Amino acid sequence: MGVSSMITWRRFRSIKFLLSLLLLTALVITAVFLLPENVEEKQLDHITVTGYKYYKDGIAHTVTHEEGAYDMFLNDSVKVPIGKKCSGFFETSVPGEERNFIKNNERLALRINDMDGRIYHETIDAASCKDTSITFGMRISDMRDKYISKMLSNSEFEYAYDILTLSIGNKSYITSEFFDALQKLGIYHLYVISGTHVAFLSGILFFVLQRLRITINVIKVIMIICLLFFLTLNFFSPSVLRAVMMAILLIITSFFREKPYLTVISTTAIIQILYNPWVMYHAGFQLSYITTYLIILSRPYWQKTGPFTQLMGITAIAEVSTLAVVLQQFNVVSLSGLIMNFFFVPLFSFIIFPMVIIYNFMSFTIFPVFADEIYHSVFTMLKDMIFFIADLFRHRFSVKSPNAVWLIILITLSYMIMKEICLLNLKRIGVYSVLFIFSIIFINRLSWYDYTVTMVDVGQGDSFIVEDHKNNATVLIDTGGKFYPEESQYPLSEKTVLPYLKESGIDRLDMMVLSHMDLDHTGEAAHILQKKQVDYVYLNPGDPAFKDWYMSEDVVNYEGQFINAMDTKVMNIGGIEITKLFPMEEVESEDSNQHSLVMKVNTGEFSFLFTGDTDIEMENRLMETYGRLEADVLKLAHHGSNTSTGGAFIENTKFRYALVSAGVDNSYGHPHPEVIDRLGPVQVFDTSRHGMVRFNIRGGKMCVEAKLAPELSHCIKKELN
Repeated sequence: MGVSSMITWRRFRSIKFLLSLLLLTALVITAVFLLPENVEEKQLDHITVTGYKYYKDGIAHTVTHEEGAYDMFLNDSVKVPIGKKCSGFFETSVPGEERNFIKNNERLALRINDMDGRIYHETIDAASCKDTSITFGMRISDMRDKYISKMLSNSEFEYAYDILTLSIGNKSYITSEFFDALQKLGIYHLYVISGTHVAFLSGILFFVLQRLRITINVIKVIMIICLLFFLTLNFFSPSVLRAVMMAILLIITSFFREKPYLTVISTTAIIQILYNPWVMYHAGFQLSYITTYLIILSRPYWQKTGPFTQLMGITAIAEVSTLAVVLQQFNVVSLSGLIMNFFFVPLFSFIIFPMVIIYNFMSFTIFPVFADEIYHSVFTMLKDMIFFIADLFRHRFSVKSPNAVWLIILITLSYMIMKEICLLNLKRIGVYSVLFIFSIIFINRLSWYDYTVTMVDVGQGDSFIVEDHKNNATVLIDTGGKFYPEESQYPLSEKTVLPYLKESGIDRLDMMVLSHMDLDHTGEAAHILQKKQVDYVYLNPGDPAFKDWYMSEDVVNYEGQFINAMDTKVMNIGGIEITKLFPMEEVESEDSNQHSLVMKVNTGEFSFLFTGDTDIEMENRLMETYGRLEADVLKLAHHGSNTSTGGAFIENTKFRYALVSAGVDNSYGHPHPEVIDRLGPVQVFDTSRHGMVRFNIRGGKMCVEAKLAPELSHCIKKELN
């Protein structure tokens, strides 16, 4: 609003126009806040198949019921034809509220994609389906399905999926490993459909038609038709819609010898927002329009320069213009993105994109055998090169989520860098870039608190993060279970521990502590060791499940150091002091719980007692050894099971808060009511009810906050003895 008001006043000097702009902006902001967020689970008596979403290992059906739209996943490989209306009992599923202090919002993602939920169903009996009227959208989906089948039928090599990704923008064909590599290099936008693809396609089409000696006006009409066809194949994705609509509107205005670039791009944005207001929250939408606006605004500075300078300047503007949004949305900063784009943009523009167009042409004419081998070799070398460069050195760093003040500072510095790039002032570019880098460092290092202890909501499992902000040290105690329950083989830590670490600006762990080898405590350990640098792993090798875990393929390549908990009782990680209380000696038991590490963690003035999955017998041995135990916060053993936290243990332990890490509606009934009753007036924080719980410590003051129960947030001061 501030920037728009300033520009409007300088341009028009009209109070009425300025007030109208401010009123319009206020109405838009109000409309955003009034957008309905609720999506409800429903039971449907019929669905109509309108299209498909494609994956390497199968497909999902897109279906509708009255005015609702859903993704339907079937357990079998049945492909229900488009246009079929099937009767039955269909229960929709809606993602629950995010339970951790992270940005992930699956409900918002549904809204952005204009969906109302998902349906998970066993199978559909063909007898329950009947034909219905075919809509225009269904015909497009059917055409897209036939196009995909034709493209994949040309080759048995994996590169056919890469060609499809570059042709229709289907991101689901990209494996998670290759996606990570593309993101590391900052070239993900080249591998999915974007404005770059549309610009190149338009240029090639214009060049070919011009060589056929077709009149310029006929060329423009043909280009509009081809772009609309291209748009239908790409399912109206935000980036494609923006680029295609902009190209079409520019072609139309060229009939009148006008090229109102900013008006055209603004119109495409308004069209998308009117169609689906939630799209404004989409990172691709934000990045796409910001980049295009800045390139257009900087265009006058490059018109009289050579092609190489233009390419370098526009690439630099595109990279710098997105810095603040990438930081806000993804909490990362790339060290090599600009350099990688200087190399890969020409490579894709002059080799990969032409090969994709030729492949499409051959698919519907003649596809020679030797072409299959050539494409296989080229795309294999391309992917090998991308993986090699991605693994060569560290390209990206996590950055703590900036607050509003820091975000304004970063946006201002980004603007100053872009301004000096346009003026080709290398000295000032360097100065502002250094200031930007120092701002990132300050964001990551400065904290109001001395320590933060976080109980992560990992469902039915344990995971705690202890941070020492003064010494930049982090300890992870347990990792939670192995897979996310709603998605087969999807790592749980990718939606819990890892995004929280990333948004906290944590790229490395000083230590990972594994209390014992039960899956609900260490199931994600191997995955986190692959994703994060971990200096030390502290565990009990006497655990009966240790050997199998240690020899597993995912752990054997770990390059850090293991510490035997039986040989090391006290450890200091920065200002974090960890004291192992139990077991004192090797335990003769095949039950992993009997080998649980009991630890007291001191964070300045406050202490936490972690008890793993100890039982009442082990608690008695603890009391025999140490007598009365004291801590400010007690983590209840075994998720609040009645086999732990006995009455005698509670009487001989002094603590102010009790923590329970348990899953919602878990089959074990944790925490058991009798355990909660034993605690009496002690305040209990339970992830199954309160979500993630965080303790922020500064000196003798500790503040607690719960994600799903903000009314419980409060602070206490350390009592003086």
